[in-house]
Amino acid sequence: MRTIVRVLDSISERTGKIVLWAAVALVVVLCYEVTMRYVFDSPTNWVMETGMMLGGTIAALGWAYTHRHQGHVRVDVIYTHLSPRGKAIIDVACSLIFLFPLLIILMYASIAWAVFSWEMSEKLVGSSWRPPSGPIRTLIPVGFCLFTLQCVAQFIRDFYQLIRNKSL
Repeated sequence: MRTIVRVLDSISERTGKIVLWAAVALVVVLCYEVTMRYVFDSPTNWVMETGMMLGGTIAALGWAYTHRHQGHVRVDVIYTHLSPRGKAIIDVACSLIFLFPLLIILMYASIAWAVFSWEMSEKLVGSSWRPPSGPIRTLIPVGFCLFTLQCVAQFIRDFYQLIRNKSL
């Protein structure tokens, strides 16, 4: 079990490093646009959609990394006062009842959306650039898949905590 959790965690960590470079690329692209717009009075058409695609990439691929480091929002009114075992009970129950069914629905919908986008040769229409939408729409199910893997790793940790009453 420890090996599975370590492998899944390492996938999330590596994905986080990729997202880091996507964030750097987003900053560079936006700085370029600001310079072109305000220094040279020559705004571009492609930066808005490129920025949105990079932002979408950061969000989709960052879900797993954020979950790995417990960065998602949680209502802590009761949760923080619980023992590790009590937290594990809530996490396991909520994962089984809410998280995993929702992830199945979201993965199914996002895969269908990506396939449709590729089949129709869909284009993004926010600017005259009109880039293909297939690549960015494909990153959404990839992000959900990586997020699901990290959720499985966390579920294994929580379940181990629940059964053995010690951390994995």
